[in-house]
Amino acid sequence: MRVGKEETMSFASPLVWLSLMMSLFFLLLPVALLVVLQVWLCRKSRKLGLILPVLSLVVSLLLVLSLGVFQRVGGGAMRVTDEYGNVVQEEYIEAKPITPGDIGALAGMFLVSNIPTVVFGGIWLYYKNRRDFKDDLKRMKIEDLE
Repeated sequence: MRVGKEETMSFASPLVWLSLMMSLFFLLLPVALLVVLQVWLCRKSRKLGLILPVLSLVVSLLLVLSLGVFQRVGGGAMRVTDEYGNVVQEEYIEAKPITPGDIGALAGMFLVSNIPTVVFGGIWLYYKNRRDFKDDLKRMKIEDLE
């Protein structure tokens, strides 16, 4: 029996969808766990809720600084040696100047790498404002009783 193209494509399609769904699951699982951890830390205390946003900010700054350093690397001496290890030619290569594209790449990297910082900071602000509102309500109730 001969298998047509339609039959093989319909057979491969569920496998492709299954692998796509599993990939998305394993990609989004750590993100969801970090959000749950941030909510739990924010419920514990205000200061604990700042751990993940600060950690995320530090990691994003390290990424941006490392990208900036690697863009500047390139200058130095280049030596050509023969088979006995004698220097045949030595040449100095200057580092390339910073271009607007480099600055744009750094700005883009900074914005993209700070998405988790904004999300974690937003969760922290939500719980901070909620706690402040509850504290204000308690104070008003105490004032009303007096």
